[in-house]
Amino acid sequence: MQNLSFAVLVIPSLNPDEKLLTLIKEASQYFSDIILVNDGSLKEYDSIYKKICASYSGIHYLKHDKNEGKGAALKTAMQYFISSALADSYVGVVTADSDGQHECNDIIAIDKQLGIKGEKSLIIGYRDLDSENMPLRSKFGNKSTALLFRALYGIKLKDTQSGLRGFSKDIIPWLINIKGNRFEYEMNMLIKSKDADFSVYEHPIKTKYEQNHKSHFKSLKDSIRVLGVLLSGILSFIIAGIIAGVVDLGMFALLRYVFIPPSLALALNLLISTAIARVLSSIANFIYNRFVTFGGKRISKTSILRYYLLWFVQLLSSYGTVLLLTTVIGGGEILIKFGVDLILALMSYQIQMKWVFKKK
Repeated sequence: MQNLSFAVLVIPSLNPDEKLLTLIKEASQYFSDIILVNDGSLKEYDSIYKKICASYSGIHYLKHDKNEGKGAALKTAMQYFISSALADSYVGVVTADSDGQHECNDIIAIDKQLGIKGEKSLIIGYRDLDSENMPLRSKFGNKSTALLFRALYGIKLKDTQSGLRGFSKDIIPWLINIKGNRFEYEMNMLIKSKDADFSVYEHPIKTKYEQNHKSHFKSLKDSIRVLGVLLSGILSFIIAGIIAGVVDLGMFALLRYVFIPPSLALALNLLISTAIARVLSSIANFIYNRFVTFGGKRISKTSILRYYLLWFVQLLSSYGTVLLLTTVIGGGEILIKFGVDLILALMSYQIQMKWVFKKK
């Protein structure tokens, strides 16, 4: 029988209820093949999985002996897909949650979009975050995450939390290697997509929430994981700044009190110590950001030139702004410098990401 769908449907599942049965019943009328992953559900839920496998053909049932997380379940399904004959018959996979939050029509729509976009495609089903159907807490969390995601990574996405996504098969090996085994995995793949060789598309889906909605998202623990992944880039940038600060202060002290003769005039001593320490700390900062924060593999002349041009402009901007505000306000230069340098650092992060270390 010829397949109606362009993709295989992937459903990660943990301790499911009747909503999974409903989803499988509706989806099986369109999807000839469905990969269902039991992510370590309790034994009392075995009857649901047995009923599904007995009632529908085309179910590829995979099971984790213990709960490993949504990300791990998705990777298991994708590894199974590319290692089987399914990869020869379909353009990719569509992932959907098992908790009834996605309309079957929307799942089918993402499948069709994947068929249209073809190779090197990641498609996200985005919800209307202003919908009255979405609870206030979810609305605030989703919108805040989307705004923060855009501010930190320069990627404008309407919905970074949606679990309804489509992936062309040529990017699946890349997806399997993305870090994260739980809910943070889906955020991580969006962050890494910034430098990947494929396109990210969005397609509108219905916003569906129920009062008795059952979710396995552990509010505090999983939120911390997702936030940690979201902030990983800026945290790495901050670490680079701390390392540079330590190098700057340490080298200044060594030069000032050990290497430069005390007989040298104080003003000249301070100038030499400050200049050399600042140059050495900038080298440490450059190397850390190049290879760690922004994940580069080599140093180019262009990135060096751009970095030190930014470094020089930032230095002048800090000096000029602090001098101007101190003069106008009449003091408080320490607090003013802290605020100015913080703003400049955030701007520098964006400029380094989008210009200095931008990947082709």
